Amino acid sequence: MMTSARALCIGCTATLLAGTGAQAQEACTTYVVAAGDNLRYIARSAYGDSDMFRVIYQANVATIGAKADLIEIGASLVIPCDPRNTEASAAPVAAIQPGVELATGVIDPAKQPVEVVPDLPVVAAGQASATGTDATVVEAAAEAPVAASAPEPVAAQAAPVRMLTGNGYAPFVDEMLPGGGMFTQIVEMAIFRADPAIPYNLTFISDWQAHIDALLPAQAYDLSFPWVRPDCDVPATLSAGDLTRCENFEFSAPYYEIVDGFFARADSELVSATNFALFEGKRICRPEGYTTGVLDAVGLSVPRIELLRPLETTDCFEALATGKVDLVSIDAEVGDSAIASLGMTGDFLQNPHLTTLLSLHVIAHKSNPRAVEMIQQLDGGLVEMYESGEWYEIVSTALSQTNKRQ
Repeated sequence: MMTSARALCIGCTATLLAGTGAQAQEACTTYVVAAGDNLRYIARSAYGDSDMFRVIYQANVATIGAKADLIEIGASLVIPCDPRNTEASAAPVAAIQPGVELATGVIDPAKQPVEVVPDLPVVAAGQASATGTDATVVEAAAEAPVAASAPEPVAAQAAPVRMLTGNGYAPFVDEMLPGGGMFTQIVEMAIFRADPAIPYNLTFISDWQAHIDALLPAQAYDLSFPWVRPDCDVPATLSAGDLTRCENFEFSAPYYEIVDGFFARADSELVSATNFALFEGKRICRPEGYTTGVLDAVGLSVPRIELLRPLETTDCFEALATGKVDLVSIDAEVGDSAIASLGMTGDFLQNPHLTTLLSLHVIAHKSNPRAVEMIQQLDGGLVEMYESGEWYEIVSTALSQTNKRQ
């Protein structure tokens, strides 16, 4: 099992943020909020990185509010100097003008220091890591310093929400992608919208099946993403694995919709097939951890097909290239990303006729009431993201970056 960890803990109260953090920030400029603005737009224009929105929030918590609800038109926000720039005091950030096109450069926050409000219990992104096969994941936790004048110790901070995702699922999640991938950014922003004071850490474990077979049921982690929700309303049609998933896991609201389909070699007649029956008897590759419900629903279950289940999506396309399988069953965006990463663009095509629309979710094991409650909070944060335009900003930016790489 390949593991790595990235910890991020916004574990600070509104009182602390407003009391010392905002006043301690050196302001390079101010900005008056215009119609259509959100913190990610402003951060991308100021710093070239929309994931720096937390820096602006920390400097303006007294104006924005403890829960980070939608910023108000006409509000004046302090834009701190870029915390990544040691010469920030000598090179102020240019003033942001409403309607000016935003910068397109993106810096991966997982590889950059995060500006931390002095004397707050915050763990910077990238501070904790664990690598190697069967490595133990080390989750760093910062201790809140005790003021010299305080005779009593600082109360223990609430345990962080332990979130889990994996690699090899571009453009949605992968620790090598900007911000950990599109879906990672959506989830982190949903947490921020739900309550900026919620502490959490995020771990990447590439053995996806282990997420639902062991790690969530054992409550080693609270939440995992992204997962397809089987059609739980018709249990009679589900495989044993999908039925177990419906019975034992709580699913969030849909965060993103995908088009799941089939890729074949560009010269294969299967590219133009218009009936699933033509796939019977074929060798189909679908990576481990992906629900087989989409195959079962159209009559493509074993033994009608031969099913190959490797760990990585790229393994499926390599098998397709060497003739070991006839089809790869995967969603369109992940398939296109995997093909591009192998340098095989043009070698494979997706069948445009035989597809299934699915949605991606955050999941929690039903035996973990804290995690189930967190799902509900995230759903509320997601609604606010739709209203603010942040969901669209994250998705459009990620897809634009993906298209440039292909």
